[in-house]
Amino acid sequence: MRVIKIVFCCIVLVLVFACKTEKKAETSVSEETSKSKPIVVPSPEEKQGMELLEKCLKAHGGIDTWKSFVGLEYNLNDNGKEVYQLTHLKDRRAYLKSKKYEVGFDGKVAWAVPDASEVSGKSAAFYYNLDFYFIGLPFLLKDPGVNISYAGKTVINDRTFESLKVTFGSEVGLTPEDVYYLYIDPETNLMEILTYSVSYFDKENSKVSSAKVYSDYRRIQGLMMPHKMENFEWNEGAIGKSKNHLRIFSAIQFLKGIPNEGVFEVPQNAVIEKLEN
Repeated sequence: MRVIKIVFCCIVLVLVFACKTEKKAETSVSEETSKSKPIVVPSPEEKQGMELLEKCLKAHGGIDTWKSFVGLEYNLNDNGKEVYQLTHLKDRRAYLKSKKYEVGFDGKVAWAVPDASEVSGKSAAFYYNLDFYFIGLPFLLKDPGVNISYAGKTVINDRTFESLKVTFGSEVGLTPEDVYYLYIDPETNLMEILTYSVSYFDKENSKVSSAKVYSDYRRIQGLMMPHKMENFEWNEGAIGKSKNHLRIFSAIQFLKGIPNEGVFEVPQNAVIEKLEN
């Protein structure tokens, strides 16, 4: 009987030691996790900015509706030049075609046929998603690495707007130095003005000097899409003269699938540009 008691006590001691060891291991793992993934508490400006963005997204038709589509295509009249543009919404591959050139992005490199001399910036890497990003706002602000903060109420040419400041993480795109400001109508919650810097050709250039005015909104497959964008000078918080750069979008269509994904592939005679930060 005494032997049984001793054995029983030994078993209890082993179980207690095992439990303590397991708890210690769990605590260590928990501590390591907390060290590697610090909790980030959004600032009041960030929290208010995300709330305003959600209102804006809802007014534009909702992020869930946007995410339900695989592709977006449209025709663009860019100051008289007609361009067809197709973008894969899930991986951002792109194909653009005009009478003078074809431009694309296959997921790794940008390309142009015969070359990029006729496109904006004379660079396929700069141009392939330029107009897509403008027409894709505000939905693209839900992409990873996009930082949103509330920038307050702003009066522009005697009208009051709610505004958002947009910056980007260092790993985002080719120009994470860019800064955007969105100006949102407080009554409709639609985005009406975008001001921005362009640092693609000059990484030190963070000055906001251009304003793009969005208009002619129409509901396309549940989403509010602008059909007209016009560039203006931006001078100390006021819209100035037109820069005579007008974009007219037509035949906008969201796709549930891409009929021919081969259009994204690099043609044999293409000029290739690597995408580098």
